[in-house]
Amino acid sequence: MRLPPSSRIRAVTLIELLSVMAVLVIVAGFLVPAVASLGRSTALVTGGNMVTNLANFARQSAVSKNTMTALVLLGGQGTPEDYRSFIVLEYLAGGGGWSPLSAWQTLPDGITVDFADTANCTFYEKSPAAFPLLAGPPVQKNPPVTYKTAQVGASAFSARIYLPTGGLQSPEKPAQIRLVEGFAQGAQLVRTHPDGTGKSANYYDVAIVGATGTTKISRP
Repeated sequence: MRLPPSSRIRAVTLIELLSVMAVLVIVAGFLVPAVASLGRSTALVTGGNMVTNLANFARQSAVSKNTMTALVLLGGQGTPEDYRSFIVLEYLAGGGGWSPLSAWQTLPDGITVDFADTANCTFYEKSPAAFPLLAGPPVQKNPPVTYKTAQVGASAFSARIYLPTGGLQSPEKPAQIRLVEGFAQGAQLVRTHPDGTGKSANYYDVAIVGATGTTKISRP
């Protein structure tokens, strides 16, 4: 029995199938980089929000507890978390000294503090050696910072002190944290997506206002 023209099934030719596959490959070529870029951007925002929240937490704790707190960045300690981990400390009066107020928190994989750009990442530039945590009594200038049970050397972390007023100690010192896509390789910063000048094409800046201790965020 012969089927009427309207009910006949038209087969897909090999050429048509290959054409469709070629189009899909081209579309995927555009989508994959876009999705990867979106993932990196999301990680950068997640890391920036984490640092901002820790900075705000340190300020609020200093004001509410009428004490000093410190936002601390792990430096060259020889771990995969170097320049990527933060902790908040508080100063306990009566001889209690410095004590952790939060756990260590680490930036997402592929995101790091731009310790090589000291012009835009002044938080790292002002290390405890140049910016003592306590200028007056008690004599203890640098808090005992411990990471994974290991003592962190005074030159292997950077910090900013929040006063009970909410502002920073030495408010005239710039305190900006720049997060970028990259990782530390020893004492060198490897930027995974640099621009034409060698700087990072994408970044997340968290600036801490010295007089008030409040944070300001800026993106390219």
